[in-house]
Amino acid sequence: MTETIAAAQTADRVISDKYRPQYPDDLPALERALRGALSGTSDTVAAYEQALAGWFGAAEAVALSSGGAAVSVALYAAGVRPGDDVLLTPSCPLCTVYPIIAAGANPVFVDTRVHGFGADPDSVRDRVSPRAVALIDIPMWGYPTEVDELRELADSLDLKLILDLAHSHGSTLHGKHLSAYGHLSCFSTHERKPLATGEGGFVLTDDAELAERCRSYSRFGNLNGADFGLNYKLAALPAALGHSRLGKLSEQIDLRRTHARHLLQRLRHPQVREKLIIEGGNPNYYFLNLELDFADNRAFIDYLDARGVPSDIKRYGCQALYRFPALAEYRLDCPNAEALLAGMTTLPVHPALSEAELDYMADVINGYQAP
Repeated sequence: MTETIAAAQTADRVISDKYRPQYPDDLPALERALRGALSGTSDTVAAYEQALAGWFGAAEAVALSSGGAAVSVALYAAGVRPGDDVLLTPSCPLCTVYPIIAAGANPVFVDTRVHGFGADPDSVRDRVSPRAVALIDIPMWGYPTEVDELRELADSLDLKLILDLAHSHGSTLHGKHLSAYGHLSCFSTHERKPLATGEGGFVLTDDAELAERCRSYSRFGNLNGADFGLNYKLAALPAALGHSRLGKLSEQIDLRRTHARHLLQRLRHPQVREKLIIEGGNPNYYFLNLELDFADNRAFIDYLDARGVPSDIKRYGCQALYRFPALAEYRLDCPNAEALLAGMTTLPVHPALSEAELDYMADVINGYQAP
């Protein structure tokens, strides 16, 4: 053990937080797609949408060009128009808030709960206005939030609940996919996501009318001259890749969970623990979330980085969104969200990591001595 920790004090190993799988069926799937139409209205895309709806247990799926496009389309389908308010937590990525601004709507930041990234119901009630149309909840790094309670709250306030599940393919609450609780649920299939098509995304819903609004808006209003829309369709080639890779998604998530358990069983540091998993929740472990209890948590994150252990907190400069210059005008203080981001880090546990790499990360953490 002493030798392992000593080795961890050098940067001779770099742990990759990028997972870019290649499957034997990738090329055959693309070759089959090349024999047919390649547009976003092709049979290949329709088959992918049907497979997505089936895998997630949703009534409808609409394939789109990116996760950001999915948010934009969901906002429009939910009835968000210029001047409306959209409530969301400030602990999410910039990718979630920019589509709100692009729609001419006002992002209204609400605080998270103390223990996790879900929107706090009291903060929602305090900051909702007559202009509010939608509430977006963002389960960060694949850890479920109390989306069941938020659906009830949204219904009581006549809001559409939009779930940004870009990190949460396969995460569940009370045995159901998180998407089952949203009026509209948005996903990304960017190359770093568990289901990866390079770029891409999709919206899930159980509401046929909302699904039709999503399709119409993402297809130039069906070019009927009466309905407004833009082009957010997903082309056939990434759809074919996604359809093929969907069959590997459950296995991948199982491996992520196995890796997370392996690493956690080896953690011994008294000031580092896994972030709380809410009752009934089952993360997909897009990234393992660790709660930190140091006087200087950033020093710990820098220590890990110097030894080749990456952190999304450092990579993306994670902070409350209203602290970024582009969003300063929307500032509404959210102390819980700020404390959560300041008191955590992430670790990769994707399937490409070896047992030795998982042990290395645990040893580096166990060997930390706060200055």
